[in-house]
Amino acid sequence: GFGSGPDLVQVWILVQIRIWFRSGFGSGPDLVQVWILVQVRILVQHFVAHRHCRYFPMLHNHPKKCGAVDGSKYVPYLLLVMKSTPAQAERREAIRRTWGREGLASGGRKIKRLFLLALPPDTPEGALQQKLVDYEDRVHGDILQWAFTDSFFNLTLKELNFLKWFHMFCPRVPFVFKGDDDVFVNTANVIDYLAFVRPGSDLFAGDVIEDAMPIRNPESKYYIPPPIFRPARYPPYAGGGGYLMSGVLTRRLHAAAKLVDNFPIDDVWLGMVLRRLNVIPLHHPGFRTFGIVRRRETPMNKDPCFYRGLLLVHKLMPPELLAILRVKWLLTSFFCRTSLG
Repeated sequence: GFGSGPDLVQVWILVQIRIWFRSGFGSGPDLVQVWILVQVRILVQHFVAHRHCRYFPMLHNHPKKCGAVDGSKYVPYLLLVMKSTPAQAERREAIRRTWGREGLASGGRKIKRLFLLALPPDTPEGALQQKLVDYEDRVHGDILQWAFTDSFFNLTLKELNFLKWFHMFCPRVPFVFKGDDDVFVNTANVIDYLAFVRPGSDLFAGDVIEDAMPIRNPESKYYIPPPIFRPARYPPYAGGGGYLMSGVLTRRLHAAAKLVDNFPIDDVWLGMVLRRLNVIPLHHPGFRTFGIVRRRETPMNKDPCFYRGLLLVHKLMPPELLAILRVKWLLTSFFCRTSLG
């Protein structure tokens, strides 16, 4: 199922299964371990099947989202781009109603919004999801969708296809925010930060992770078999929850991406492309892609005032985003200044 000939990933996984069978699984058979390896094999198979098929047709496209290519005044200053899946309509709607609103920010800076989707599962439920996506895009006009299966191992395909799309339709956009659909972004702080950045620079800012090692545990979502990546450490990369890029660098990434093999983890893959360009990602403390902890006994601080000085916080669900919207006045009020002081 991995093509016309032997595949090193497939061989490696089968060898691991054989070793476990011969070892007797320790004290007795462990069907869970076998099931995990089988599931990993399926996921890797999906990745390998698309490894050489990098660009796909579009089901939903909005080529005028970035304005005219001739320098029209309608070109956005900041393009907000969120990775999503067909099933996450609630998350997309929460973003539209909160921090992802299109319009003018401070200084008359124009903001536009896009969601990146692929195909739902080929099931009756997936067919219903696709109909809802079609309707959603007719209403909002903010979905880019490509004709490949939406899965974790195919996230890099979204990166590749978006970079190509941006190169084709957004030649004059100065800045891009790219993130997940479960983040909170303080767009006012982002605009303020970008005011000090030269649009022609190679800006790539986020929560930078250095010296990360590939996970070899097959029970992990981020498991990488040695045949896919053998080095001991990944290059520096920004956590996929969200990061900022200049439009100039985004277009350079499109060219460099053609020279870098696909990789299952999209944010690590982007770090590989940055390394190809000799661009070092900039760590910014305002990006909290692993959430925030104000007190040790709380897994995530829900106080909206605590978000006031940040650019991004990851892992927030729609009810939390909407709660922030309901108390938005607190973010600039005397209450916030005194409660945080």
